[in-house]
Amino acid sequence: MIQRTRPIAALGLIALTLAACAQPIANPAELGPNAPVRSAVPESPYRAATSRMRPAQPAPVIAAPIPVAPAVPTGPSGPLDARTGLHQSALVSVSGSADSQFIVLFRPGQTDSDSIDTAPGKLCGATGVASSRTNSPGSGSAMPGVQTMIVKCGAA
Repeated sequence: MIQRTRPIAALGLIALTLAACAQPIANPAELGPNAPVRSAVPESPYRAATSRMRPAQPAPVIAAPIPVAPAVPTGPSGPLDARTGLHQSALVSVSGSADSQFIVLFRPGQTDSDSIDTAPGKLCGATGVASSRTNSPGSGSAMPGVQTMIVKCGAA
């Protein structure tokens, strides 16, 4: 018997709760066709406060900064090789000695033409240049874009 009273008590409690929440509804015919409909739930004071506020203004439009490209160097740059005077990025290899000859492999597009002309003098130093020749661009090479300079040093 005790077990049956619990569900009945719960139903009674639910019925009392619903009865307390319900408000008497006026006759809709008395209010007219254009009467506002009111909810039985009280209105939140926070909702009333936000409804009286001004509409939000749009955020100002801020243009993105225009990216500026770094300045492009007009000629070759970077450190120079102490033996030849060519830019280190252009120099592929230097072999030989001042007693016989030097063979220099370089990329002409990555260095100045003036430094190519002065490289034999820097290599030979005080012994002087006996002969110097550079293969022509586009000649047969195992390394495209690389030129060979052969410098023979001699007594000054």
